[in-house]
Amino acid sequence: MSDRQEQEGERRPEPTKRTWGERVDLALPLINLLIAIHKIVDEWVMPLV
Repeated sequence: MSDRQEQEGERRPEPTKRTWGERVDLALPLINLLIAIHKIVDEWVMPLV
């Protein structure tokens, strides 16, 4: 199996090393989306329940 991988030139991608600041920058859009969904649920769905 390793011979076939060498022939095809396949390599495992190098793991990317990120700092905590970069990780937070990547997570911010997801956090903002979750906050927006929470606000919509609070304002529009909860009064109907």
